[in-house]
Amino acid sequence: MRNPFRRKSKDEPQNNLSSPDEWLVDALFRGLSSSGVKVTPITALGVSTVYACVNVISKAISSLPLCIYEHSENGDKVKAYNHPLYNVLTLNPSKNMTTSEVMGAIVSNLILRGNSYSLLSRDGLGNVRQMMPIEPSDMSLQIHPVTNEIDYLVDGKKVQRSRILHVKGLSSSGVLGFDTTTLAKDTIGLAIALQDDLASFFKNGAKMGSILLSDKTLKAEQIQRLRDAFDSRHKGTENTYKTAILTDGLRPFTERFSYQDSQLAEQRKITTQEIARTFGVPLSKLQIESATPRANVEESNRDFVTGTLRPIVVSLEQVLNLNLIPESQRNQFSISFNMDALLRGNVEARYNAYRIGRESGFLSVNEIRRMEGLNGIGEQGDTYLQPLNFTELGSAPNQEEVEDE
Repeated sequence: MRNPFRRKSKDEPQNNLSSPDEWLVDALFRGLSSSGVKVTPITALGVSTVYACVNVISKAISSLPLCIYEHSENGDKVKAYNHPLYNVLTLNPSKNMTTSEVMGAIVSNLILRGNSYSLLSRDGLGNVRQMMPIEPSDMSLQIHPVTNEIDYLVDGKKVQRSRILHVKGLSSSGVLGFDTTTLAKDTIGLAIALQDDLASFFKNGAKMGSILLSDKTLKAEQIQRLRDAFDSRHKGTENTYKTAILTDGLRPFTERFSYQDSQLAEQRKITTQEIARTFGVPLSKLQIESATPRANVEESNRDFVTGTLRPIVVSLEQVLNLNLIPESQRNQFSISFNMDALLRGNVEARYNAYRIGRESGFLSVNEIRRMEGLNGIGEQGDTYLQPLNFTELGSAPNQEEVEDE
């Protein structure tokens, strides 16, 4: 990134108001929406739809079990209880934060800002011992124009690349993610403007201010004096319905106005849908029950898991494996989330799936019980069923069947 305070050489064009530098334009107008509202990650969270989208995604992912697994030669994997990362990922990623809180902060920054940063603390052997999310405003980046390598600065101090966990969202270069609030500033800005307008509407008693008409041309002093006198007479509920005497050709003007007439309700509904589309959250997950038929809610929830949550989870897993596990151990260990709980359907559908797996011979009783969070029943629960009416393709039929024919 260009340093805005770098002194220019004589050959470079000097900055002026008619041709300002890019950094100056960005500082002044970045986040300014078409509605004239300044949109930042903090102001965006003031919109209930934005907050709900970020909240539902971050809580869903932060609630998933996260663990490091060890792979055996036959392809099986078990939890690596003795690995130094096990306690970091499952119990104590930071001194004052739980795993759910750390992942919630990482995912929230990723969704809202397009980039998420965490500071890694390593021991003398290079093993990660702590993982602390960083407030994005405390992080600054310098990108080399040729190599695209990034230097990370925390509070202005350069930090080793091995100590930074950088998760990127949608990106055109793969170096830095797009800021979501900047890309969606017009939609979010309109939502903020509508919200402010609605608040002002009800603050004024859901009515327009009084309008007085006159055929005469009044001086500024007369207008101000009339306004002060009329406002003071009709200010507060105790002055409601008091009689006003209009003189000097003044007459009241009454205009019927309602919230529905301005179509604000319809516009806010459309804006809500646009914001939900931006974050990939179905309206049913935002507690808008009438938006999705009840019969389609379950399918909508599955689409949310596979279409919205899974890409984020995959991105997190890849970044964690690349930055936390030493290169020499990546063939033996891996970090992953357990998404089975989110992918479950209703009880009847889930039990039918277990029955099919059990009768088809690829699930045991113990495997089914573990997927339901139950303990195994011993060695007898590790056996598999073999369908008697199935044979291998191309094999000879059963001898008894041949004799019957």
